[in-house]
Amino acid sequence: MRYRVVFEFQSEDGAMSDVYNYRDEQQAQDKFAELRDEVMHAVNSQKCEVIDEPTHYSVINRSEGIYGYVRLLADNW
Repeated sequence: MRYRVVFEFQSEDGAMSDVYNYRDEQQAQDKFAELRDEVMHAVNSQKCEVIDEPTHYSVINRSEGIYGYVRLLADNW
């Protein structure tokens, strides 16, 4: 099994995205948690639409044009 952590963040100041590939599930979960925390601290979630699931975290603040998400995917690729 292989794991992929997909990260994207966009604001008025710019955008960034990255993909991390792992063979170890714990390393993938740790990276997911790290990036989830970064997105949580970068955006005031009280004014956002938030999805918070075990393998998907996203925030959208439409009024400020801010969007961020992290996904943990597992596959046999």
